[in-house]
Amino acid sequence: MEPVALDMEGICKTYWQGDAEIHALQNVNLHIAPGEFLAITGQSGSGKSTLMNILGCLDTPTDGSYRIGGREIGEMSPRELAAFRSRTIGFIFQNFCLVPDLDAQENVELPLLYQGLPRRERRERAREALERVGLGERLHHRPNQMSGGQQQRVAVARAISARPGVILADEPTGNLDRLSGEAVMKILVELNNEGKTVILITHDDKIAKTSRRQVRICDGIVS
Repeated sequence: MEPVALDMEGICKTYWQGDAEIHALQNVNLHIAPGEFLAITGQSGSGKSTLMNILGCLDTPTDGSYRIGGREIGEMSPRELAAFRSRTIGFIFQNFCLVPDLDAQENVELPLLYQGLPRRERRERAREALERVGLGERLHHRPNQMSGGQQQRVAVARAISARPGVILADEPTGNLDRLSGEAVMKILVELNNEGKTVILITHDDKIAKTSRRQVRICDGIVS
């Protein structure tokens, strides 16, 4: 899929805790151009996770407009949104989110299975993605047979196997040693150089500097 623009206008997210109103996001306006590499930084409790969930179409805002590639997310049905998300966004999480009983190839195939791709095409794409991240020799290793860095590279392979236009990486180096973290960031830079839109959520300013643009969130406000 070709990279797409992401546009937020007046995004707010409000929660209730008993009688207390919590403003997790306040009037967020954010434009992410096609093919951009953006880092969103902020401390714990700043609203990063809420913003990530809305950017990834895993949650919906209380108010405001969010468009991806010109499509208004709020106008999609849950089924339409799930299908759109699986085609458009590849996710990389801090804790890898691999299925322990599946090997690397089977983990990478999962989003392709949900898309209904034939078995042969799923296998080919999974192998291609794992080779891309340097794990061509680990196709049939399960997560407990791999290091943290290798598991995260499986997660990267899973994110790119569906060939999305957007890669959303949430603290992708948070559970890794320095060298493994650098290897993962190198892959993200390469993906961006190939035209993918990469959105990096991190509290680490050094990691954020790998991006081409940085924004900061504090108390639900993006600056």
